[in-house]
Amino acid sequence: MTERFPVLLAGGLGTRLWPLSREIYPKQLMNLSGDGSFLQQAARRAVKVAPAGQIITVTTEALYRPIRDQLTEIDPVIADNILVEPEGRNTTAAIAMSALYAKERDKSAVLLVTPVDHAIQDEKTIFQAFETAVDVANLGGLVTFGIKPTRPETGFGYIQRGQKIETADGVFEVESFIEKPSHTVAQGLFTDPDVYWNSGIFVFSAKTILDEIERLEPNLFAMSRNAFKQRVVKNKVTSFASTDYLKIPALPIDKTVMERSDKVALIPCDPGWCDVGSWQKLWEITPHDGNGVALTGDVIAHGCHNSLLRSESRLVACVGVENLAVVETADAVLVANKNSDEGIRTIVKHLSSLNRPEASRNLGETRPWGSFRILLEQPGFKIKELVIKPGGKLSLQSHRQRSEHWVVVSGQAHVTRNKEIELLHFNQSTYIPPDVCHRLENLGSDILRVIEVQCGDYLGEDDIVRYDDSYGRISDETA
Repeated sequence: MTERFPVLLAGGLGTRLWPLSREIYPKQLMNLSGDGSFLQQAARRAVKVAPAGQIITVTTEALYRPIRDQLTEIDPVIADNILVEPEGRNTTAAIAMSALYAKERDKSAVLLVTPVDHAIQDEKTIFQAFETAVDVANLGGLVTFGIKPTRPETGFGYIQRGQKIETADGVFEVESFIEKPSHTVAQGLFTDPDVYWNSGIFVFSAKTILDEIERLEPNLFAMSRNAFKQRVVKNKVTSFASTDYLKIPALPIDKTVMERSDKVALIPCDPGWCDVGSWQKLWEITPHDGNGVALTGDVIAHGCHNSLLRSESRLVACVGVENLAVVETADAVLVANKNSDEGIRTIVKHLSSLNRPEASRNLGETRPWGSFRILLEQPGFKIKELVIKPGGKLSLQSHRQRSEHWVVVSGQAHVTRNKEIELLHFNQSTYIPPDVCHRLENLGSDILRVIEVQCGDYLGEDDIVRYDDSYGRISDETA
């Protein structure tokens, strides 16, 4: 039986979904649909087509920790096969590393490659397409999935369908790939029955894709192979040296291989697919009212039409707006036309140039034990709300450069401080000095909420030493 290795491409930044999506906590990590993050949805699909131990995730060093934490919630075994790039080098490098990694485990390995920031509504259809694609891949084909266009979209590439491949049911040759078109060209493509959106979902054997990369981009292949040979494996995590990896050209697999190879096959597929890369796309998959208004959070709307209105932390009131995205978070508010993707990118670049924290981080993040939210941060101190779910417990840890004060505001806290154990109830508190080994647990059946006040000259999340952790995060380098 062919061994299948799902490959989750999880290194994107998602700047078009700012202010929800941030550099160190991008859209694939966010629960925008109420069914877990896009990463977790992709991981749940992957375990339905292959064993958890064969799922490969590719991400960057900046995103590794939250990626690992979220995968651990689905199945800890998935987190054992994460490939960590020092920086993203686009999809050719990520796929090359995945293919080299999978081929070492099984010479006939077939890769099922998917970005993790896509929404898939009809899993049965995508699974059936995977089965057909695996058969084609075993014969040496490079399979791409095509999605029937639902509108004249200028943000996607297109695929022109060629002749039917007689040896495979529902599989076609590719006549051509079409770049992201102008609106006029997109209108013509939309009405062409032989044209599909390029989904970015691929299936091929590790051997075939490596052979094609070597044939078409020999220098890129040589650099990738060298970087893979120099990889470092520590705590079941595979990482690559910056000096080797950053020499690899940052090129998409579409350009390096798919548009140039004579082995490409197209499978038209309609799994309720959506590339959730903009507010327009998120609006499309979010339930609307009769006026086309998608409401999330504490929002009151009057006389509004065809808009996405979202509140994360406070009341948002909108009157008479149309075709807008109004998105409120604890530290930023966006008001934009739903289709202003490039404008949002420009805003994020400007924030980054000013070293504004709003470009890179969210005030709230999830963890395997629950979540935290920064309430206030000033030089020398930071105030956070910790929400620990029943049965959740933070790692046994210490901090070199900060002290912590904990105040319980609901639930019951089980606190370890060196060899001391104490139980804290509502309105009770404790103090954790620097370098003291400590742990916070929720052994009760209700949510535990704790206000944490950190004091010190350095308050970064990476000031942590772990001694024991229920979620497999043992090393000084993890936060």
